[in-house]
Amino acid sequence: MEEIERSHALFTAVPYQGFCHLEPWGIHPSIGQGAIYEKNGNATLMFPKASFHAVGKAVLEKVLQEPDWADALNAEIRNNNRVFFDETENALKTDWSRRDSSELAERYAHLHRLQVAAHTPGLPWIVLEFDHALLTNYLLDYLKGQIKKRNLKTSAGQAFSTLTTPTEDSFAQREEQSMLTIAAQIHDARVRKLFESENIEQIGQRLEKMLPDVARQLDAHHRAFCWLPYMYEGPAWNKKYFIQVLKGLLRQDVAGLLETRKNRHTQVRTEQARLLQQLEIDPRHRRLLQVANEIVFTKAYRKDCLYHFFYGLEPLLKEAAKRLGLTLRQIRRCTPEELIQSLKTGHADADELNRRWEGHVFFVQGQNVKILTGNQADRFMQALAVEKHDPAHDVRQLSGDCACPGYAKGVVRRVERPEDMKKMNKGDVLVAHATNPDIVSAMKLASAIVTDMGGITCHAAIVSRELKIPCVIGTKVATHVLKDGQAVEVDATHGRVTKIG
Repeated sequence: MEEIERSHALFTAVPYQGFCHLEPWGIHPSIGQGAIYEKNGNATLMFPKASFHAVGKAVLEKVLQEPDWADALNAEIRNNNRVFFDETENALKTDWSRRDSSELAERYAHLHRLQVAAHTPGLPWIVLEFDHALLTNYLLDYLKGQIKKRNLKTSAGQAFSTLTTPTEDSFAQREEQSMLTIAAQIHDARVRKLFESENIEQIGQRLEKMLPDVARQLDAHHRAFCWLPYMYEGPAWNKKYFIQVLKGLLRQDVAGLLETRKNRHTQVRTEQARLLQQLEIDPRHRRLLQVANEIVFTKAYRKDCLYHFFYGLEPLLKEAAKRLGLTLRQIRRCTPEELIQSLKTGHADADELNRRWEGHVFFVQGQNVKILTGNQADRFMQALAVEKHDPAHDVRQLSGDCACPGYAKGVVRRVERPEDMKKMNKGDVLVAHATNPDIVSAMKLASAIVTDMGGITCHAAIVSRELKIPCVIGTKVATHVLKDGQAVEVDATHGRVTKIG
């Protein structure tokens, strides 16, 4: 199904058990079984192909016949994740060193239940869209038919993209608005001169004396949004990241960027209304397009809440690891149930957790879960006929937003952390989930920059504009689709990244 880098059982165990039991949401038949092979922190997710496809078709049929069910499921995802996010915020305020191990176990068990409630209602949408994009293709076919009937030149793909674009701010868009608001308050020439310094730490220290209100807002901004790139095991953005973004923003037209951002959702709503009328979309398909629009939003919202959870969980995990005599890497090899039990008993099998790091299989069949290591894991994998699902194989072109215009060709290099920078050569295309100040020296070597995340104030956008390097942000899937050594063409002006050969 998928390969996930830097993953662990505290994440993967939850969806895997959920995927195999979708009956609570009225989905029949069930996938029934699945396996994860994890080695050195990288997980390969596998399901029986036929049952995965059968369940996907069942979900599509349910959406088409019962759009009320789809609306209710999206509402459940929203509500559960709102609670999940708030409870994680509360956990961040807790000093775990002052709590006994039984309370750590209880609080983690509570958070785990919220994780299950927040994450698993979104699994039907993954089965629906992950492999054959069943709802997407159904709606694309309908739109193609409407366009053909009216002899229009509109692209079905572009119409679908517009009609399913959410008009509600994501967490990344909220961060963007907050950062622009902070930048708009800095008018003092002395402060602007301060931001010309290359010493980021000095900027932070002097800003507190020169503009204490702005410094406090920047601190609050850091606390509110540092978790955005955390994914499953970090790192989060540090204060230096946001100072560098602010530094770059002050060289740009902040008022113009704010105005552009203010009108964005209004423009999308206007274009959606125009398309619905021009294509004469009937009420049933308007409803289905709205379902798809909400799926797009809830998918991103659910994922953000999950990243926020793992960022908020790290202090608890560090305290638990300390008490159990484990490393953070070892404790992340525990399943949620094992972590709760270890905290209650004060014991964990470090040798077993080390074996899991070296390679193990997490196998779910019905209500049963098995964890296989060593030779057992090897034999299990050898017995499987694994067909690698590579959604990237058929994707020749990615779309995103232009952060800095221009054109470049080059070889892809995935750079997420400082240790990845040694891969970069002059003229390579740097690809990252999100960039940060620690990899700026690699960014300077790039002929172009491409990221999954992004908005007009993201680090990649700011730095690329300063360096005048073509940059495409917000592709969502670049790190899944583009591999090291692959040749690509980057047309940043039009927000396109195309594989070559």
